[in-house]
Amino acid sequence: MAKQSEFSKYLPLEEWFRKQPPAAKQIELTFDQVEAILGAPLPASATKLATWWTNVHPKIQSHRTAWLNTGWVVAEFDQQARWVRFVRA
Repeated sequence: MAKQSEFSKYLPLEEWFRKQPPAAKQIELTFDQVEAILGAPLPASATKLATWWTNVHPKIQSHRTAWLNTGWVVAEFDQQARWVRFVRA
């Protein structure tokens, strides 16, 4: 079986963001909730590298595309406590 592309594993997260009601202006998720949405564990870099949660629009599709393409940005996160807060851009 071919290895899943890096971006395609984040498509469920992108779809989840697209389904959020327009009235939702802020969403806080635990890393466990993000993993449940993905149906897969987050990579180790999500808990070790602050840059994983940046809002820099990538040149190619990446995990950040899941929230940036849907009008959300990371407002705050805590890697040790394992949560992230998104707000509508």
